[in-house]
Amino acid sequence: MKIVLKLTGKLFDEQYVGVIKEIIAVIKHRYSKGDRLAVVVGGGKTARKYISMGESLGLSNSLLDVLGIESSRINAMFLASALGDAGYLPIPRNIEEFLNAWSSGKVVVLGGIQPGQSTNAVAAVVAELVGADMLVNATVVDGVYDKDPSRYSNAKLLKEISIEDLEKFVRQEYLPGHYELLDPIALNVIKRSRINLVFTNAFKPTNILRVIEGDRNIGTWIKF
Repeated sequence: MKIVLKLTGKLFDEQYVGVIKEIIAVIKHRYSKGDRLAVVVGGGKTARKYISMGESLGLSNSLLDVLGIESSRINAMFLASALGDAGYLPIPRNIEEFLNAWSSGKVVVLGGIQPGQSTNAVAAVVAELVGADMLVNATVVDGVYDKDPSRYSNAKLLKEISIEDLEKFVRQEYLPGHYELLDPIALNVIKRSRINLVFTNAFKPTNILRVIEGDRNIGTWIKF
């Protein structure tokens, strides 16, 4: 099976090293089973720090995006290195380099690629390129809710949602460091190629494994 795993950059913080170890174990387990895996990571706290400083100095949005991209690549190098022999190095910086890395058969980890494109969009493009069987978007919550769970305690987790309804939930600022569920580029790529997409919680590595194994009681599954 070909799997693309998108990991929120918020994982890459000292307090979550234990969670990252568990995710590495999940990746290695599926790799040992013969799965092909690409992992796309966000920039997290490091990206937000540099973007904030850049904003205070009046840097353009494109330059702020570049800072976020480089931050995500640091996270990618960290994860790929931690995968040992299973991980591919160096970190791909563009699509051509990604395809060369993919041909190695190893787990390919990458961050951002170009300004104006979130790592969610990178994950969608990568999934489309390799004909992935599944795109697992591991975020900070258990899936997609009927309303913002950080603001409403009675928010309901949706086990399944149509791509059209998902589109209605994508209502975030399209600015550096402000990409949440998906951005318009990612959504369009997923729609045009009908990519099998599921959202789950990155901070619950067992859930990531269960989703990959096809447990539809975990996360939010997108239907077409």
